[in-house]
Amino acid sequence: MPLLALFAGLRLNEACQLDVADIQTVEGVDCISISAGPATANNGKRLKTASSERLVPIHSALREMGFITFVEARRAAGGRKLFAELQASSTGYFSDPFSKWFRRFLAKAGAARPRTCFHSFRHCYRDALRETRIDHEIALALGGWASGSGKDGSETAAAYGRGYWVEALKAAIEKVAYPGLDLGRLAAEPAT
Repeated sequence: MPLLALFAGLRLNEACQLDVADIQTVEGVDCISISAGPATANNGKRLKTASSERLVPIHSALREMGFITFVEARRAAGGRKLFAELQASSTGYFSDPFSKWFRRFLAKAGAARPRTCFHSFRHCYRDALRETRIDHEIALALGGWASGSGKDGSETAAAYGRGYWVEALKAAIEKVAYPGLDLGRLAAEPAT
């Protein structure tokens, strides 16, 4: 979950409620599709805002850590949910139990601080997007953020066109980096 927040900008519930089918190849690029699904579906999926619905190319760091292999294993097992071990809470959110576990984890690891929580990863992602100096609108598209003053927070101009080509989003997200963060031990083992 933290890696999906750091390298894809996913909110905790967006990550927790992912279906295997949400990992798709679009225009030759592996992506995470963030959506509530069809309006007729009773899949328990929720989005924070209308702008939350988006396509996020999978960062090469996630690929190197074995994310695609993990997805393929879940797909081969016939599972519907990507993180099938997570159950929705009484409020209907898949993230509630994980959020509680994560708070306990931070405390046990000695990393609990005021204003530090799982959402801090998303703040790091936004800062990393700023550091890349990519176009502001592309950053908003990747993070599912709205800007402007429409009723739902959206900008009128954003309603025009179809959005960005997946290749443009992929080029932008590949610039996201965390200097000094060594995740080498998480690299997937080469297949033998």
